[in-house]
Parts: sequence; structure tokens; C-alpha cells
Amino acid sequence: MRRVTGKPSSSFPMIIGEVTTEKVPFYARHDKILITDNLGLGCMGYLAILSTVLPRGKFFLPHMVGGICAEDFAAIKHEDIVSVSGEGEVLVTWEMSSHQNSLMLTEACDCLCKMCPQPPKKHDPSLYKVALRTLDLLRGKYARNICITGGEPTLISEDFLCVLQRCHKEHPNAQISILTNAKKFASEKFTETVASVTTANDIFCVSLHSDIDAIHDEIVDRKGSYNETQAGIYNLAKYCIGIEIRHVITKLNYKRLSEFAEHMYRYFPFCSHYVFMSMEMCGIANENVEQVYIDPIEYKEQLRKAVLALHKRGLHVSIYNTPLCLCHEDVRVFSRPSISSWKNVWVDACISCAARADCCGFFSTSAIPISRHVAPIA
Repeated sequence: MRRVTGKPSSSFPMIIGEVTTEKVPFYARHDKILITDNLGLGCMGYLAILSTVLPRGKFFLPHMVGGICAEDFAAIKHEDIVSVSGEGEVLVTWEMSSHQNSLMLTEACDCLCKMCPQPPKKHDPSLYKVALRTLDLLRGKYARNICITGGEPTLISEDFLCVLQRCHKEHPNAQISILTNAKKFASEKFTETVASVTTANDIFCVSLHSDIDAIHDEIVDRKGSYNETQAGIYNLAKYCIGIEIRHVITKLNYKRLSEFAEHMYRYFPFCSHYVFMSMEMCGIANENVEQVYIDPIEYKEQLRKAVLALHKRGLHVSIYNTPLCLCHEDVRVFSRPSISSWKNVWVDACISCAARADCCGFFSTSAIPISRHVAPIA
């Protein structure tokens, strides 16, 4: 989520509302958060105020976060949904102009992946409440894609099912992606329950990081995870639930990309999509940099062979998070603009690149310097 900070007018409970840059009738202001630098009587009745101006001691002003830098201020748009805290933190929970929005249900996880960009935390029920409130504010609006994520969202079983059902009911035409390690689906009973509420618009994006159990378990730092995930994949397939396999490439598994592709074809040919992903180097990934980091140029040939092996067998395959100039020319067509807009950046070498419009770019959140092999494509 895009994160903006400023100075709060006071300490107040978290507020979630829809941003407006336009004047709204007084009776319709109760769920609106006004962006303005004109702090006067016209601010009355709004849920909160966001401003570059520092908060003033005016009794008629609602809760406010001021002193936001101009660049961050400009990045918050009309109809975005934001949460505002009494500590001065503003989180953009939904960008109306983006098709890469997520509902984060929990930061808890039953794995501790060595390349995870977001360290797991104890479950905070407020995240679920934010997701529900976001759905409230989205009711009646168009959403092309909704991603349900965590942590591991299936860990909060009933709440997860509630959010999934609401997504279906309120956005019946939206593509719903659920990011999961699928371990929970090793339970056929749980899988059956989820299957009773899924639709053809759902895709469960399952993390699987090796064709060898010991390597996968080392990467996710939990013994037995490979067997649970594998059982979960088969249960999802048994109930005809859409599956995408996501394989994050690290120093621990890059040498076996071809073997992994062969494993997918032999044992999981029923999946809808197969994705090879480069890392986002922050969080736990940055802490384990020596163990997991590898420049994409070093697995360029292995990636080519793996992608073409799946493609030639008629399987739908993609490359995420790998700039086109670091991919072999043969497989650039499989690369997707996969990095969320709020953390997507470019470098000077991209200015003259003829392929920039089709490239994923780079993570602004990564602590590792961008590969020295980045170069414009003529």
C-alpha cells in the first residue's frame, strides 16, 4: 500500500474513507476525506482532512493530517480509499485508477520464507476491519481485479470466506486472485467449504519454490510445507478451483528452473497459469541477501529454457518482476508489467528504451542496487 505521513491534529482512532478533491454537499460528507489546503468553515462535516498545511487549532475542523509533502499529497487521487491514523499515517488501501489493488486480511503466516518482502506478524484484527470497510466504500463502483492477500489469508478461515463471498456478491464480474501457500487446503474439508463459495472468476495463486521437498522447505523455513502445499494443490484441483503456480527465483533454486518446469508438466499440468518471479529485495529478503539474492542476468538462460519448455507443451506461462533487458529475447513476450504502480520505478537507462511500455520496471522498495546489466532495448 502507498504510505504517506504527516502531522496529526490530535490523537484519534483510525478513520477509513473515500478521498474527495471536490466540494461535496454537507449531507454526503460523512464518509468522505477531503484533500485541501483551504482550511476554513467549508471543511466541516467531512470525516477527515488531508493537507500540506499544518493542522490549526480550529474547533470546527474535523480530524486532520497536515504537513504532507507536496509529492505525496499529489499522489492521493479523487475517489481513492484511505485509512488515516492519529499518529499521522495515511495508507492508500485502494487506488481507483489502478487494477492492482489488494485487500490484506492478515500479516500472520505459517511460513517464514527467506525471500519474503513482508515479515510475518501476529494477526491484527484491524486489517480485516479495514478490508470490510474498503468493500463497503467500493459497493456500487467498478472493480476489474481484486487481490486477497496476507500474510496467509486462509489462516483466518471464517473471515477469509466472508471477504471472498462479499467480493463475489458485490463485484460479480471482477477477477479475484487469492495469494496463498495452499497449506490450509491440505484439509479436504476446508477445501470443500471454500469450493462451495468460489466462482470461475477465482484464481488461487500458490507459492511453490522447488520440485524437491527439502529445497522448498528450506526456502519457506518450515519442514513438511512442500507435502502440505502439494496436497493443497491437488485438493484445489479436485474441486475444480482455478490454480496459478508462483515460483520465486532465488540463489537457492535458480539452477533447477528446467527441472521445476518439467515437474509442473508431469505432476501439475492442470493449473491455469505458471509464473516465474524475480525477488523484491526488502523485508526478510534483504536480511537474507547473501543467501537468496541473485542478479536476474545470472539465471537468464535457465529462465528461458524453463519458460519455453512449458510454452511448447501448451501451458500458459508468464514472467513477473524481471525487466525485459534482463530476459532472453526469446521469452520477452512472456514478461508482464507485474509491479504495483505505487512502488514501480524506472532508471535513466529506461528513458530511451523502445520496450519501456511493455516492461515491468523495478521495485522502488528493493534495497539491492539495480543490476548493472540494465540497458535500453533499441
